[in-house]
Amino acid sequence: SSMYDVSTVSINESFSPLVGIDMTFLNNITAKVEMRKTRVLALSMTSQQLSETKSDDFVVGLGYKITNLNLFAPKRAVRTKRKKGNQEATTNSNDLNLRLDFTLRNQTALNRDILTGISQATSGNKSIQISFAADYALSKFLTLTAYYDRQMNKPLLTSSSYPVTTQDFGVSLKFILNH
Repeated sequence: SSMYDVSTVSINESFSPLVGIDMTFLNNITAKVEMRKTRVLALSMTSQQLSETKSDDFVVGLGYKITNLNLFAPKRAVRTKRKKGNQEATTNSNDLNLRLDFTLRNQTALNRDILTGISQATSGNKSIQISFAADYALSKFLTLTAYYDRQMNKPLLTSSSYPVTTQDFGVSLKFILNH
């Protein structure tokens, strides 16, 4: 074997998003629509096969931002210095961001035998994912996040697996040091 022997060549394509629209309205509502595409081609020289894995996603999302929502502490006055003199301003960073995303995904995997010209589906699934997240800024440095994800998978080949539903939920606290 030579040091120039190549056993596998792969090409990865990812358009995330391929097409997307992201809008923020004056009333703090946000909306997004995205279409994503990925494809991985792997050519094996030892088995003379080309494997292709594709994924098509369609995402619709909505969000709403509630500004100056004071759940845990009273409002505070913060003094800020500006270049044109000293001015006193009251600011409150207690914003609540709500997001809901709905994703449809179609994944397929094919093996193509180069010698015989036969293509065979090896795996794939259709899935629906619903994600909800709520971020609350407790302060300039501290953010509280609660989330819920539900994903329902239906296999394209019934002999390879069963329909599966997974659910995740939780709470996280993020402390930021770089402000």
